[in-house]
Amino acid sequence: MTQVLSSYDPLFYAQEGLIALEKALGLASRVHRGYDKTPRTKGSVIDIRVPSTFTAANAPATAADITASNIQINLDQWKEVKFKLTDKELAATQDDIINEHIRPAAYALADNIDQAIAAQYYLIPWQVTATAPVAVADIVGCRKVLFDNGVPMNDNQLYFMVSGTVESELLQQSAFAQWSGAGATGEATQRTAVFGSRYGFEFFANQNAPTHTAGTLTAGTALQLNAGIAAGVTTCVFKDSGGSLSGTVKAGDTFVMAGNSQSYTITADATAAANLITVTFSPASVATYSTSAAVTKTQASGQQSIAFHRTWLALAMAPLPETGNQLGARIASISDPKTGLALRSRMYYVGNSSEVHVALDVLYGIKTLDGNRAVRLED
Repeated sequence: MTQVLSSYDPLFYAQEGLIALEKALGLASRVHRGYDKTPRTKGSVIDIRVPSTFTAANAPATAADITASNIQINLDQWKEVKFKLTDKELAATQDDIINEHIRPAAYALADNIDQAIAAQYYLIPWQVTATAPVAVADIVGCRKVLFDNGVPMNDNQLYFMVSGTVESELLQQSAFAQWSGAGATGEATQRTAVFGSRYGFEFFANQNAPTHTAGTLTAGTALQLNAGIAAGVTTCVFKDSGGSLSGTVKAGDTFVMAGNSQSYTITADATAAANLITVTFSPASVATYSTSAAVTKTQASGQQSIAFHRTWLALAMAPLPETGNQLGARIASISDPKTGLALRSRMYYVGNSSEVHVALDVLYGIKTLDGNRAVRLED
């Protein structure tokens, strides 16, 4: 069996798998990425560096302390694709193994990472309801939200992930896919269905665009805060001024409280009882809100396209350990500090079934850096 396994190079497969992983990333390739070179296990908490922010001052200025240049991310996602090699496949060439198994396995891992990032939509507190069909005004409306939130608009790091519905409607817009209104770029979109850059965003379609199912919270008279809250808190209690609050809130529903224009997103499902409902939300309250302050909620179901700056969210990875090489398995981990990606390849013989198993696995974590640097377009 040693002779069979020796014909396969786990390091080569790990290298090819990492290349395929990077090419297959959609949403994940456009967010901030961090990396830890130390081999880690599931549940490890690592520090990654994030871009700093500065304010220009009159010269000569005092050197500013660098703050919040590191954040902690829990590597709580350990995902793998494992398959068996038959006698026929054991006789195949390395190219066959790469094309027929390694690349599809890496694609499955990339798809999982993409889905996990898309699922973080519920932590975005801003949303724009699309017209039917979606219009340029909807795109510009999303841009305005980011502009008003102070997001950097001219550093070539703005992206727009669109759902299948939005993609199909934009492909029929003269501003996106016709010469008249979009020039040569629009003509190219007609041929390739690739949008490229529009209105300051790099557009891309994603089959993993999530769908939000809204809650059913109903106030008979007026929705209000039951008690005032201080700045910096992440929970509050709603009531109906008329005493008949009922229904639910779902993670991803949003609301605004009178006294400040900041929008908040609900981060956990809850159900009203006795005219009250306790709500957890993000970001932490940016101001003090008074008792009985009016609450305006948005609860709408639909697929979520996302306009965002790269620093909206971070994806962090670390290599997995190679423990097991001395026990008969052949294991190789490879990582790329430049891209922040890491992947492990394992090959081993299963004696009781006379099979050779191959596995590719990744360890990663995701964290929203600033929900105000993204906005949902709901269709």
